[in-house]
Amino acid sequence: MPRTPAPYFRFKQFTVWHDRSALKVCTEACILGAYVKVTGATRALDIGTGTGLLALMAAQRNPLMCIEAVEIEEQNFLQAVDNVAQSPFAERIAVHHTAIQDWPRKNENLASNFSDYDLIISNPPFFANHLRSPSAARNLALHTDTLSLEELVDSVARLLAVEGRFVVLLPAYETQLLTEIAAGAGLWPTHHLQVFQRPDKPLFRMITTFERHHTESILESLYIHHLDGSYSDEFRTLLKEYYLIF
Repeated sequence: MPRTPAPYFRFKQFTVWHDRSALKVCTEACILGAYVKVTGATRALDIGTGTGLLALMAAQRNPLMCIEAVEIEEQNFLQAVDNVAQSPFAERIAVHHTAIQDWPRKNENLASNFSDYDLIISNPPFFANHLRSPSAARNLALHTDTLSLEELVDSVARLLAVEGRFVVLLPAYETQLLTEIAAGAGLWPTHHLQVFQRPDKPLFRMITTFERHHTESILESLYIHHLDGSYSDEFRTLLKEYYLIF
């Protein structure tokens, strides 16, 4: 009999419920949340926050940072609101039900200052021509119909501070496409993290940091597991502040 997934994922300092969300907590998103450089940032934006996972992980490591989390899908938004409210970081994370393309154009009446983010993070939808899921909410979360790579770059270019960082998780091919689009907007890759499931497996995901200055990018690799299936030392070190098992 198939094992029923748990309705939540418990971290050391907070719990992420995903029973109402189209997307569940996944390893690659946790890697992004633990990897992204948060030092020096005081204002951050999470594009497509889903359950609020990335915003919560970033808030844990930088107690001086306030985060705006934007989510278009209603159930994801409601789940993120609840997860943030039950966390120790509720006063520093604000979740908003809107498309990033409208942020802040349709929210001018809100009190916050919405431009010049020191840090923008995103685990965006990337399926353009794949088979659809029976779940409309999952399609909204996974497919680029509601947020194309061009629209993502346009939003980041509009909202990122001059010295800010944009950190994004995508497969390799979509990373290449995004890099070409970003160059046209004056955003350049400064760091690439290649994520592999194991040393004998192909490249799984890439985490790329973009900034507004053109420099030679640094390439690093992370293997989640050893060949025997156990977690790698690098993965354990990266997630030790979050995972209960480390």
